[in-house]
Amino acid sequence: MLRITRAQLERFADASGDRNPLHLDDDFARLTPFGGCICYGALVTLSALGVAEGRALQHVRAIDVQFKQPVFPDEEYAVSSAESDGVSIRIEVTGRGVLAAAITVSTDSNATPLPPAPKQGRPAHRSAPSDKTFEELSRMEAPVSERYACRLDLLTALAAELGAEQVPDSILVWLAAASYTVGMLIPGQEAVFAGARIVRSPALGSGALSASVRDADDRTGLLVVDVNLDQGGASAKMMLQAFLRVALETPERSSIARFLPPSAELAGRNIVVVGASRGFGAALAAALATQGATVWAIFAKSKDRMERLRSEFGARRIRALQVDAGDAEQSRAAFESVRAEAGLVDGIVLSAAPSPYDTAFRPDASRAALRFLDEALRLTLIPLTEGLPLLSSDGFLVFVSSAALDDPPVAWPHYVIAKAAAEEAAAYCARHTPARVLVVRAPRMWTDATNTPMGRFAAVPKEQVAAAVTRWVMGSEATPGRPALLGPADVA
Repeated sequence: MLRITRAQLERFADASGDRNPLHLDDDFARLTPFGGCICYGALVTLSALGVAEGRALQHVRAIDVQFKQPVFPDEEYAVSSAESDGVSIRIEVTGRGVLAAAITVSTDSNATPLPPAPKQGRPAHRSAPSDKTFEELSRMEAPVSERYACRLDLLTALAAELGAEQVPDSILVWLAAASYTVGMLIPGQEAVFAGARIVRSPALGSGALSASVRDADDRTGLLVVDVNLDQGGASAKMMLQAFLRVALETPERSSIARFLPPSAELAGRNIVVVGASRGFGAALAAALATQGATVWAIFAKSKDRMERLRSEFGARRIRALQVDAGDAEQSRAAFESVRAEAGLVDGIVLSAAPSPYDTAFRPDASRAALRFLDEALRLTLIPLTEGLPLLSSDGFLVFVSSAALDDPPVAWPHYVIAKAAAEEAAAYCARHTPARVLVVRAPRMWTDATNTPMGRFAAVPKEQVAAAVTRWVMGSEATPGRPALLGPADVA
């Protein structure tokens, strides 16, 4: 069983020098498709090697790793030696019902055993990761070179804690250097480690690490990086694969105007948007503001995104309320603030949702699925019940669902169950309240939650969907007894 704690992530950062915020900074990681910090791929590999025999690892020739899904801190994952033929060992890490990592260790019994790693000098790691664009990285001509050393004492202690005390310290140095390269050098801050091939090689003992871009795919953001690690008898050549995530822009007046001309149609209207700091919620808050509405923007953590939104559309148009909408007391306090200043509200948009991830209907995935469903339902039902008493007699409710309900992805059962529940809440409100009710079965949009290598392909701009919803708000009549449905065909 594999379980990596947040404290162990911090210690690996100190040992390797890889302080990429994806693994350490909750606010940064929340704006990624993972929705929170994930474990270092190198640390997952180190731990998984604990199922391999120490003698085989001493005669390692190469290590191949493919990271399929993120491993989250403080969760349990299964580690198994899937096959071994005396020459290679395949190790698999699984959790939440899916394969997270596959590791193949190739050995040569005739090779000289790995010597101890040379004494590491005083580490002089970079204090912040590189933040170069894909274009800058793909045009790099000269390799990035620097002396590299790690805290081998911390690495060996971590290996022992994780049940991998038999892993040679040379392999620990390889993994630390690979992580440092991807997280701090190439690609750097926006990197997602996808895979590695590490091959033992002879070299002198200069301690140098040299990295250069071999290949770059501008369609997916994939970078293939060649690395020479000079550590004497513990040297290695590496081919590392990593994706560079594209930074997404906050909605602007110009990006909304492409799909919806500005007007004063909603002047004097007070509209609450739950989940308004990023993604579709931010786009919808922006679209409503361009029509003259005062948007009470409820958000949890992405304060910098909210400040950019307020700067673009004005503090009088975007009234920010930083609370956890899934917490009953905080949500109640937010709506009381709205009541005190605005009285009744003209509409409530329920857009907040946890980040989805791949899973399956399996026993080892049920706890994670239940946590997801609990968070998703809280983010819908709590602000709904707190806000309904403030809704004017001719007010509206918008429930953000997904076109995934029309063709449920095999790896998202928890997600479609959560969205189906939100749609049933919408149906209840349409039948038992006077509100106009809209269910938005949004097509795939390119947002933080879908900012993956393939996420941009065939994705509809979030501003385009927000414009369609805003047009409904401004002009549609109520459908007695049932919610209106806005699907992908209604967005064009």
